[in-house]
Amino acid sequence: MTYNTHLKGAALAAFCAVTLVACEGGMPAPTSPSAVVGTGGNAANPDGTTVKATAPVGLAPTADATGVGLTPTLSAQPATPRFGGSALAHRYQLSTADTFDPLVENGLGAYDVQGINRFAVTTALKTGTKYYWRVRAEAEDQVGTWSAVRAFTTTGTVAPTPRADVPGEKRTPNPAAGQRLPLPDMRGELAKFSNASDSCPLGVKYVNNPWQDRVIDHFRTFDTRWGYNAKPNRSASDNGGRAVVAAGDEAAYNYGSLADEGSTEVHLVDMLVQHCGTPQLGWRVFTGEEPGRWTGAGRF
Repeated sequence: MTYNTHLKGAALAAFCAVTLVACEGGMPAPTSPSAVVGTGGNAANPDGTTVKATAPVGLAPTADATGVGLTPTLSAQPATPRFGGSALAHRYQLSTADTFDPLVENGLGAYDVQGINRFAVTTALKTGTKYYWRVRAEAEDQVGTWSAVRAFTTTGTVAPTPRADVPGEKRTPNPAAGQRLPLPDMRGELAKFSNASDSCPLGVKYVNNPWQDRVIDHFRTFDTRWGYNAKPNRSASDNGGRAVVAAGDEAAYNYGSLADEGSTEVHLVDMLVQHCGTPQLGWRVFTGEEPGRWTGAGRF
């Protein structure tokens, strides 16, 4: 009797083993994220990632979009698990470099009612700056393939650029008593901003504009003595009834030892030809030809 029971148990175990293999081969429909990642140490994707899913597709901002707000929401068509299963988490990265070093934002998105995955940027971005972003699927400690990298450029006003009096910022030291600093030749840097199509959005000349903000911000990464010309010889009557803020196509460089704001010790440069017409880059130095006054235009 004991002998027969032993045989029956062995046969039953063999039958169950065969049945289990058959069942596993015919029912590959997982219901959890862990079922869609690589197993057995084998990479699921050619790039070495292990989440068995398609790469997400970036939706917005669209590729090379301009005029993007300073706190945008990134959105993507989510990755699709190759063998079914639960929706995957999605990680977004945002950077000012296409190498994604350094990172501006790094976090997980959320699904909306339409099944689109979205990530709200919480860091106030810089105006007139190009940003790069990407997204990938994740499941616990496993990661999927990154989406194609997309880029966009911001617009509008934003937190001011570093003040000139903050220690550690790039700034040419004050000149010797009775001397003035020479005007830096920034024509090579200005050439990087040849598209001046948004240099006159209000149709008036004496307010700063997105194009000029980008140029001045860039110049200030070399020397915080750069600013705007407050155009003291102009009034609202010369500006379509609008208060004068700054000449929209001019730059001012503080060549003296006084504080920047309000200083009249400035080199003046006209950077556009046919401003508020068909703008083209120029570099006409007109220091001393008319009054000039340094201003941060309320931005720094």
